[in-house]
Amino acid sequence: MQFVNFTVALFTAFTMQARSAQQELPVLILSADAARDIKSEKSTDALLESSFQYSRRKADEVLKHPVTVPLPEDAGGGYTHEKHKRNYADMYHAALLFSITGDKAYSGFVGEMLLAYARLYPKLPLHPMRKENHPAGKLFWQGLNEAVWLFYSIQAYDLVKHEIRRKDRDRIEKELFRNMVRFISVDSYETFNKIHNHGTWAVAAVGMAGYVLGDKDMVERAVRGSEKDGKTGFLKQLDELFSPDGYYSEGPYYQRYAILPFMVFAEAIAQNQPELGIFEYRDNLLHKAVTTLLQLTNQNNEFYPINDAIKDKTYFSEELIFATNIAYERYKDADLLPVIRQTGRVSLTNAGLITARAVSRTEGETYNRIPMLIKDGSRGDQGGVALLRMPNASGTRLDALFKFASQGMGHGHFDRLGILLYDGDNEVLSDYGAARFLNVEAKDGGRYLKENKSYAKQSIAHNTLVADETSHYQGKVSEGSKNAPELLFSDFREDILIVSARENNAYKDVNMTRTVAMIAMEEAPDYPFLLDIFEADSDTPHQYDLNFRYPGQLMQTSFPYQRDQTLSAMGKNNGYQHLFKMASGKPGKGQATFTWLEGKKFYSITTLTDEDTELFFTQTGAHDPHFNLRTEKSYLIRQSGAKTHVFVSLIEPHGSFDPQLETVQNPDSEVEELRLVFEDEDYLVVSFRFRNRPAYLMALCRGETDEDGLHKLQIGEQTLSWKGAYLLTRKQ
Repeated sequence: MQFVNFTVALFTAFTMQARSAQQELPVLILSADAARDIKSEKSTDALLESSFQYSRRKADEVLKHPVTVPLPEDAGGGYTHEKHKRNYADMYHAALLFSITGDKAYSGFVGEMLLAYARLYPKLPLHPMRKENHPAGKLFWQGLNEAVWLFYSIQAYDLVKHEIRRKDRDRIEKELFRNMVRFISVDSYETFNKIHNHGTWAVAAVGMAGYVLGDKDMVERAVRGSEKDGKTGFLKQLDELFSPDGYYSEGPYYQRYAILPFMVFAEAIAQNQPELGIFEYRDNLLHKAVTTLLQLTNQNNEFYPINDAIKDKTYFSEELIFATNIAYERYKDADLLPVIRQTGRVSLTNAGLITARAVSRTEGETYNRIPMLIKDGSRGDQGGVALLRMPNASGTRLDALFKFASQGMGHGHFDRLGILLYDGDNEVLSDYGAARFLNVEAKDGGRYLKENKSYAKQSIAHNTLVADETSHYQGKVSEGSKNAPELLFSDFREDILIVSARENNAYKDVNMTRTVAMIAMEEAPDYPFLLDIFEADSDTPHQYDLNFRYPGQLMQTSFPYQRDQTLSAMGKNNGYQHLFKMASGKPGKGQATFTWLEGKKFYSITTLTDEDTELFFTQTGAHDPHFNLRTEKSYLIRQSGAKTHVFVSLIEPHGSFDPQLETVQNPDSEVEELRLVFEDEDYLVVSFRFRNRPAYLMALCRGETDEDGLHKLQIGEQTLSWKGAYLLTRKQ
């Protein structure tokens, strides 16, 4: 459906299916018919039954206690903050139980709670613990939480309003909901019209309130922005925050958070105005948003922790329960069913009912994660993320994420051309994520810590290249938002997954190109490894630091090193001030290998070195008086005084450690040779060889990377001829 058609439909056919505030039936995402079906089918459907029991336990617990609506005092994690969060959740679960069981104790609880808020809310000033220079709420320290409160509470009201006396309904709607909608959409005009996850929650909450209250103006402002001109609002959020592949600009952690209001408000639109075709908008964008988000998880089902991410968040989160259910209902994508089955619950909604029925008719499969290239930017022209995945001998997979995406707005990090690596359950090359203890009041009220800016966002906190101990774009979001890396080429085959990208703007006079190849050689197809070629090019000398953040325990190195007894910091700014120099070494010309143990497996990084190469072992904790930073380690490869330099590294999983049998197999790296055998303006050729295997050559085109381009190069006695951007072949 074209945008113009959507606009015309919105303003000329605003039927809302003839629903209004005078109607008694629910108008959002759980209809009276679906509630009756859930009640009748739950005894024979395990997913419906477990979902019903989950909400019943929560609802029954709240009925044991009096309604409590405290005066807001605390920041995130404090009593009043958490109590207001629990209150909207309690109302939501109680409303669900009323809809399904008809027990008026539940609807009575919701009505009593809403009346208490109707008495409190009009008297509230801005929250006393509000952030400086940050949109505040009244119930909460930030306006975002206010929108989330309305998002859930209006759904609860939708389900029980016909049980509340007209006089009380009028008070709740006037003193609470309309008051709150005004605060969120008018008093907080800038946030409501912001293209950002805070804006998404705001427009979704206000739009759903509009449907429930029968207020056309609320809905139009939510969908098209305050001025109703389409320059802001829900549609603009869909246009600007997602790429054509469904990638969310702030990264998977925030995509996980924002997907809930996107999907639930879309469902409300579809229920009330099906003629708008919201689920067909931008070529079924919301379907891609859900499926891409699921692909952006590792084998532990955790979202890759790029940008401001709290680590260990999985797709079992509440947001994904709703999102996958709605996506299945609307797109009938059977690939979603294994995730829903794993979750063990569905939402108690129309979509949840349909999804539970579908799950009951299928067998238990596992969710299929695939290699893929995901474009970033609203038009797909701002770099992206590559997911490289290959099966290995242990029956799991080697997974790499190569990030050459855009800045990601304020939650983005300065990690251009960064990589992550996972081997089955093991995190091999890690990302710090965000420096924050979410809603833990003891840690700065649950806010982002100052170390989030001074360390976690800085380039040195990532697996990428840093020039002159200065972060990409000087660590300035406004500068980083002006440009994105450029994809040079990609190729996904059974035996090689390769992606190359360039970043020419992160530094004033340094061009960076990284090529990452996951390779499974014919001689050892079950033992994939990563070949990493990072090029830095400048007309002036620089200090180049290539960082690898690793968990686990150092086992051995091929080079001597000296422990640092003074625990001095690696630098003064840009994250270096938070790194202790634990040890350093100068390996000399050749190759240096560093091996560590993580879990029950060994990993090695073998890197080309010369007389100027320095190697450092670092650890977080310097200049951290309140122990805000997690203790994490890095292996840093430094090349000083160089104009141009090519970092060539081979990263290999190998061997195993069995703590029960107390046995070790293949603890040593098997890389016997790694060399840069040719380099000029047009080509770069690397050779590598594993023990007891033939040598290979990887040739890369530095100029023309067209897939139809023909190339020829003489390497010793071997003539290399190929078509396209690269060649991987045996060395003769």
